[in-house]
Amino acid sequence: MEASLPREVSPTLRDGDVEVARSLNKKHGTSYYFATCFFPRHLREATFALYAFFRVPDEFVDDRVLDEGGEAKARLLLEHWRTDWHKAYALGTSHDPVLRLNAEVFHRYQIPFAYSESFLEAMFRDLSDTRYTTYAELERYMYGSAAVVGLMMSHAIGFSDPRALDYAKKLGYAMQLTNFLRDIDEDFQQRGRIYLPLDELQRFGVKETQFAERRFDANFYSLMQFQMQRAHQLYEDAEPGIALLNPEGRRAVRVASALYRAILTKLEEQGSNPFAGRARTSTLEKVQRTMKVWNG
Repeated sequence: MEASLPREVSPTLRDGDVEVARSLNKKHGTSYYFATCFFPRHLREATFALYAFFRVPDEFVDDRVLDEGGEAKARLLLEHWRTDWHKAYALGTSHDPVLRLNAEVFHRYQIPFAYSESFLEAMFRDLSDTRYTTYAELERYMYGSAAVVGLMMSHAIGFSDPRALDYAKKLGYAMQLTNFLRDIDEDFQQRGRIYLPLDELQRFGVKETQFAERRFDANFYSLMQFQMQRAHQLYEDAEPGIALLNPEGRRAVRVASALYRAILTKLEEQGSNPFAGRARTSTLEKVQRTMKVWNG
């Protein structure tokens, strides 16, 4: 894999399409949106586009999986989305604003098409798999659901050393694991999912019934501490890769990493109990974290 060398500033994308993508980002991804604002305009627009590409299929899966006949409906929607995406990529345009925008972004920044396939495969897997036996199995799922996000962003930003891609995968894993820990209650109660590896639940003496009962005890606390330490280590392992990205994108990535990592801090502040409420950072806390990165 060759390095992605610094490029001239790209022209802006279609305003209407960008606004559709930006609105999705602002509505659903507050920390991600906040960090995205620190990119220069052309990267900000590309990031909005990619976020929308991830968000729309994710909504198909999450919003419909527990409806009557929801899995079949979601699978059909995903199939249509994938077919439309293949056409959009091949033609360079689409009737759908999100796909039209991403066709342009993928070609402009030479983002490998295989990344999008890996992501969609993970979305299909979400329709059928609600448990993961080991962390290695979970990580294979996270490659498609999260690591490719970091890989796509690395191509959009540009990088001076191909090792940046391995670091980007680690940051993707860190952010995804953070989401899993924050959303433990929501994922089980609304979608019947447990993302934490079953062999690790067993190791710490945590029963699946505790998710249904929202029962947090010393065993669950130990499990959470183990998982949060794993996530913290992934953030640490990913950090050196940011310096390998082109300079115009580094600060926004550092902000995104800091804001997602702050969710772990909020979890710790509520005793590591995911049933005590969804861990969130306030706007003031986001600003404070951002200023720390800015001045660091």
